Amino acid sequence: MQADIIIIGQGLSGTWLSWWLGEAGRNVIVIDEDHSQTASRIASGVINPVTGRVLAKTWMAETLIPFALEAYTAIGNRLSINCIDTVDILHAFATQQMRAAFEKKFPVMPEHLAIPSSTEEWHNLMHAEFGFGIIYPALLIDLNFLLTNWQLNLINEGRFLQGKFNHSELLIKENKVIYRDIVADKIIFCDGVGSLDLPYFNKLPFTPNKGEALLVELEGLPADHIYKKGISLVPFPHFNQLSNPRYFWAGSTYENIFDSPEPTKAFRDRTESQLRNWLKMPFKVLDHWAAIRPASVERRPFAGMHPLYPRVGILNGMGTKGCSLAPWLAKEFANHITEGTPINEEASISRFSRILGA
Repeated sequence: MQADIIIIGQGLSGTWLSWWLGEAGRNVIVIDEDHSQTASRIASGVINPVTGRVLAKTWMAETLIPFALEAYTAIGNRLSINCIDTVDILHAFATQQMRAAFEKKFPVMPEHLAIPSSTEEWHNLMHAEFGFGIIYPALLIDLNFLLTNWQLNLINEGRFLQGKFNHSELLIKENKVIYRDIVADKIIFCDGVGSLDLPYFNKLPFTPNKGEALLVELEGLPADHIYKKGISLVPFPHFNQLSNPRYFWAGSTYENIFDSPEPTKAFRDRTESQLRNWLKMPFKVLDHWAAIRPASVERRPFAGMHPLYPRVGILNGMGTKGCSLAPWLAKEFANHITEGTPINEEASISRFSRILGA
């Protein structure tokens, strides 16, 4: 089997790289395992223009957010699905200090922050002793729906192979790479924390972190907002074969130190308690997930070809910003592969040439 490029992994990075390379006329083969609980598949799907407790503008927000809106709309149109919506984040302040911090930032970022003029509807649904703020415009990506439909598209086109990548079966030649019966020009690893087990990129400064979330069913909470009070409640209408407008994602954690990649009772108990104290409606927990995110020390992603193995590349390290970073950076990388244009210097692995070449 001949291909221009083999892509390992079909999370956000692999999906978007295969999309852009396909748009450029390249023949790609994507290889991935059948995992329902990967970092991409259990992520909330939120692209927030404002980040952190200090309410700072997200890195490259002016570039990434409009690019993401256009890109997700385009891939959704190709697949005949709607996988993106523009929504507001309703922030129920947990303390007076949080409200004061929000109000202090409001004059600085009026394009992203607001105080709702009417809150009676929200007070009927949840406890918010210190009132509400609004963050806008956020983008909400229906990740499971997108990733599942893109995989079906790849399968229908004969460009997807299901199975675990086995590094011992990869041969790297001067003018090609060979994996089993596939002969290609290049191989790109978009496999999240799997890259830590590869000899090519395990020296990159990854800092894997663990996230947990619950899938809950709620009756009466409008699915046209994202809700935040310590934790986030995010509309999550599709998961695997399940589909329901009352499904919400509840989470998440960001743990750099963890004993196990599995879901923990402590997270579930704590999150259920937070939901009971916050919401004025019953809820039902349907599932509990955990996954390891491929974050980096610098909180900047990794993209580019290996300095010693120019036919081996990586697109990885998105951390919690994969929804916004992956479409844009995959386009940068695809252009680099097809046209030789440079990759953004804050993302290019050329900044680690010394340690990768050692």
